[in-house]
Amino acid sequence: MLPLAKRIAVLGTVFATTLGASALITHAAQINARAAGYSQTGQLVSFGLYNNAIITDDLTLQRLNSDYVFLSADPSDPFDLVSGSCFGGAVIKNMKVQGGGVCSLKDKDGDPFALSYEITEINEGKYTGTWTVLGGDGAWANAKGHGTWNRTILPNMTLSVTTVQGEITF
Repeated sequence: MLPLAKRIAVLGTVFATTLGASALITHAAQINARAAGYSQTGQLVSFGLYNNAIITDDLTLQRLNSDYVFLSADPSDPFDLVSGSCFGGAVIKNMKVQGGGVCSLKDKDGDPFALSYEITEINEGKYTGTWTVLGGDGAWANAKGHGTWNRTILPNMTLSVTTVQGEITF
């Protein structure tokens, strides 16, 4: 049997190790939010109507710029009440799309963070792709996450609905 002082030292080490390990445990949050988007950017002279530049029958460029407000049915969803702007572009060449952009966002507590996104498909006014957390401040300082998104352009061409799903680890 260990003397009392050594037992206390061993228990203290186990307790400190346990506390240190629990401090390293991260919190993973599921994302399932929907956003209303509004595209208010002015038209570029060479892009024509609705920020599209049709170069040839097989080559189209699209400029993507929107402001968003996200809402979730779950108030603990990190995207609930997130707002900000996203911008980027897409190239559609020979029926294949490539492109993406970045988003500057703030959560409901005012903590800023940034996302990057890639576009994997554009089909009849619906865009789909993936997103990744780039970094942020406050709660987002060490956040890592990724997921999928889809955006549907509404008939007036300035409003859209975007759904974002995935997981973020804080």
